[in-house]
Amino acid sequence: MSLVQNLIKKAFATANANEAASFLASACNRMKSHNKEQIQAEVSAALVNVNLVRISEKPPQTKTVYQDSPETLRRLKDAESLSASLLAQLREAQQRSAQGDSVETSARLQRYEKQVAELQKALNISQEMHLKESALVRSVMQREIDELKSLLNRQKESGSGQAETHQREKVELHQRLEAADELIKTQQEARYKAEAEVALLQEKLENLRADNHYSFEQCETLNARLTKTIDELLATRNTLTAHFGHWLTNK
Repeated sequence: MSLVQNLIKKAFATANANEAASFLASACNRMKSHNKEQIQAEVSAALVNVNLVRISEKPPQTKTVYQDSPETLRRLKDAESLSASLLAQLREAQQRSAQGDSVETSARLQRYEKQVAELQKALNISQEMHLKESALVRSVMQREIDELKSLLNRQKESGSGQAETHQREKVELHQRLEAADELIKTQQEARYKAEAEVALLQEKLENLRADNHYSFEQCETLNARLTKTIDELLATRNTLTAHFGHWLTNK
């Protein structure tokens, strides 16, 4: 096993995220000069018999949709184990064939090659199914994300419309308040004017009352003088009547 494979295995074996990141960084640093095929070969060899399902101390509240299902991992692990076993048997058979074994060894070699080919085919099918499942999950997730974005946009538009409505209502209320203030101001001016007119009328009324009182006193004085004059005239008339009666009698 190469140093790179050992580092990758250690990264997946530890439960410490910092250690795993350190191991993977070291492995990546040592594969800088590798091409894609070489890197894939190193990683594939390192992940043989490695359980890719990480068990954390606190399980996540929601299961990520991109995580491989346990059944898929089990099938891939079994297929990889069987492939490794058959490859080992194939190499052993090839060595025996190179040493000049019998026709039986050649037939066994052909059977192994056939089994390896069938196993590789099954592994390819499993990987293809896994990719299709992942693509389907991604498609579903993308559709849900698009729906959430659309809902968020609608909520933003609705919120914007509500804000415009509130602003319009605020402006209308402000205008109504200004109109009410103007009406109150006008009413106050009218009240002040009415109070001034009432005060003027009260002053005129007092003057009229004073004039009436003066006229009444004059009337009383005149009435008394007239009464006295009438009484004097009556007394004079009576005196004259008496004198006239005496005059008639004496005549």
